[in-house]
Amino acid sequence: MFLRAPCKINLTLDVFDKKERTDGYHNLDSLVVPLNEPADELRIHIESASDKTCIILTCNDSHLPVDNRNLAYRAADVYLTHIDKPFRVEINLYKRVPAEAGLGGGSSDAAAVLRALNTYFNQTVDQSTLTLMAARLGSDVPLFLAKQPVRMRSCGEIIEPLNFELPVFWGVLVHPAGTGVSTPHAYALLDAVPNRQPGTSTEQLLSRLRDQRETSINVSELLATGVSNDFESVVLAAYPNVAKAYEMIVTAGALRALLCGSGSAVFGLTRDTQHAKELVDILTVHFSFVTIVSSASVDVFHIKQL
Repeated sequence: MFLRAPCKINLTLDVFDKKERTDGYHNLDSLVVPLNEPADELRIHIESASDKTCIILTCNDSHLPVDNRNLAYRAADVYLTHIDKPFRVEINLYKRVPAEAGLGGGSSDAAAVLRALNTYFNQTVDQSTLTLMAARLGSDVPLFLAKQPVRMRSCGEIIEPLNFELPVFWGVLVHPAGTGVSTPHAYALLDAVPNRQPGTSTEQLLSRLRDQRETSINVSELLATGVSNDFESVVLAAYPNVAKAYEMIVTAGALRALLCGSGSAVFGLTRDTQHAKELVDILTVHFSFVTIVSSASVDVFHIKQL
């Protein structure tokens, strides 16, 4: 099987005080949208095994582990353990999504493996159980099973598909070379802010998007004044390279710059694809990773039989 594992963008990301929970995690409220690019690529081969399960993961990025420290490997292990049958699974992972960039690349890989295995086994595992598997693997994994824009709540396990169609929007994605932001460090920076008030942008933006059809404003103009990320202030202050990318995207003419997740990638919202191309021409002089992106259609999640 061949399938792509697209990245995501958090159009809003409201992070609440972790004291609200007893497990050390933070409650979140976020509008998350899969993007068409960049996307990792996976080739997966499955066959019966006579005695015990064997998982073999190879990857083009030598810096990434290929054992149970890798989410794609763990996803296969969790699924095969659940169905309790011995199989040999070979996964070839071609990474295109930068690591520690806030784009959910590893989580998308894990969700892709779960979807591929469940397809092979004729949907043996129902969707609710598959979502629980995904949640145990990581906070962002369940949202990629939805294959559409979602509202993500709690610590990531509550996934609600939107009850309206989100119009396609365009932008550019910049990743400053050699800069990664550790998610635990980003949360530690937030927790260090005294008397911090969490954002309320998710509900506000969702309400405006629901009413969008009744107004003359287009989706790009609406998003330009509605997107928000609680991590922005602390991450931009702590990571000068990320702050530079953010500032240069604004200077290049984006409608709005937005930190991706907990960073380090930065999204620049544009009016349309032509505007995105203009920004790419400006920004490629300064950054090695610059690409045009748009909100993804369900086709990007299609599984091809090899």
